[in-house]
Amino acid sequence: MAGADFHYAPAPDDPRPLGQRVRDAGHHLHRPTIGGTPMPDIGLYQTKYALRRWIDRIPGVRRLSPNAVSVSSLVPSALAAGALWAGWWPLVVIGIAGRMALTVMDGLIAEAYGKKTRIGPYVNRLPQEIGDAALLLALFRWADPAWVALLLASAWLVNVLAVLPTVAGGSPQPVGPAGQPDRIAIVMVAAIVATVAPPDWTSLWTLVCALLVLLSIPTALLRIGRTVRELGAA
Repeated sequence: MAGADFHYAPAPDDPRPLGQRVRDAGHHLHRPTIGGTPMPDIGLYQTKYALRRWIDRIPGVRRLSPNAVSVSSLVPSALAAGALWAGWWPLVVIGIAGRMALTVMDGLIAEAYGKKTRIGPYVNRLPQEIGDAALLLALFRWADPAWVALLLASAWLVNVLAVLPTVAGGSPQPVGPAGQPDRIAIVMVAAIVATVAPPDWTSLWTLVCALLVLLSIPTALLRIGRTVRELGAA
């Protein structure tokens, strides 16, 4: 899902079953601790490890390149953004779901099958940032421009706070409730609502923007607080 992936490559002779390797990778990569106690996670980011167990059942998935999968996520991202601009709500749902699946799959392939590359985290992150910006910019067609502008600013700040701790040797902070995967999930739910019970679209999408802006406040505070506690305890 949406957020940076810092890929884990198991040793070639790792005796653990694949599912256990993926679960272990998730537990030790993204859960900063204070005094040895893991901090609780808020948001959808950690749910990707459950989804990976289903994706791993796809025949031939281990033969794919994780970087190619990351880049291919631009296709459903473009579909979602274009459909949102055009008001084709079912295609918004399909595009976001496809993007989520591919951004989970690339990390699975890199971590579980030892296909880690130095450029992998960068290639993983860049298409997500492009897709995120395109999706949010498409909201200008339907929502109050002031709320869309605030959402773009708050999303940028939240994304920066996710990766900024690594500058000081800390852990990345994907915690929600308005992280990248949380934002696109909320947009997807709103598109489902617009599909099955068409409301006043301007009001709906302005409400979505306002909700995401408000949720960005506790998200930013959580990320700052967790980073300060982690680095201060080091």
